[in-house]
Amino acid sequence: MTLSPSPATPPRLSPPAPAGTPRPRPSEVLSAGLDRDRRTRELVEQLIAEPSRLGPDFTPIRRIGAGAPSALPLVGWKATGRGDAGSSLATTLQLLHEAASLGLVERLDWAFRCHAFDVALDSGMVGELHITPEPETFGTACPPRLAVSWLRGRRALDICAELHEDAFDDRERLLAAADEMAAWGWHLVVADVSGTPAQSAAELLMPRLRPAYVQVDLSRLRRDDAASRRLLDAGREAGATVLAVGVTTQADLEAADALGALHVRGPLVGHASSRPV
Repeated sequence: MTLSPSPATPPRLSPPAPAGTPRPRPSEVLSAGLDRDRRTRELVEQLIAEPSRLGPDFTPIRRIGAGAPSALPLVGWKATGRGDAGSSLATTLQLLHEAASLGLVERLDWAFRCHAFDVALDSGMVGELHITPEPETFGTACPPRLAVSWLRGRRALDICAELHEDAFDDRERLLAAADEMAAWGWHLVVADVSGTPAQSAAELLMPRLRPAYVQVDLSRLRRDDAASRRLLDAGREAGATVLAVGVTTQADLEAADALGALHVRGPLVGHASSRPV
């Protein structure tokens, strides 16, 4: 799905049962779990059927330069999805986790992707549209009901596809998907793999992928400066531009500039909005 992982939240723990409380029978636990899965499946299916409920949220991407951060030249937008506010699927990670457990990521991703295309085009969006195709959709066909939106977006939008850590789990599938996206005229973004198990594979495949961008999360950079710089060097050698995300302060903007980033994304340069305008 064209979603960006949000920071993980710790699981909520239930308070201990009072002493003497009867333990539930295994059959009751199983029944409760099945009921929860049924209700969650219904929620996800509703989002797939009504993708306008998935957002999207569009966050601006800007080019580093002189002037106020929020007035820097606009490069494009990152489209991010989420579930209904206040629901158990409200955050990106919750939604993706539940969809994966139910085998619904492929359908969810296609529904969101095509809806994001429609919103971008109907808004008269200017610049690039950055999305995150989930690996489950690599090599799959667009559902017939979404074909018009899919073809419309493919032809009219300048799309950049983010490849995150999980995209590198299956190298052959990734390369096949990269070739397919290149045939569509899409640009690739090696995104936020610094300091992860995927970094070595990303560095090795950089000349083959020829990404337009290497994206680095500044919060991750602070934890693993050397690994991030090595990844950025590999990306630049392959012709990629550095995109720094997580820019929340002026100090972050200066750090991005010191890294050689040309483009940035984060609250300092623009907050998410429902339309890319």
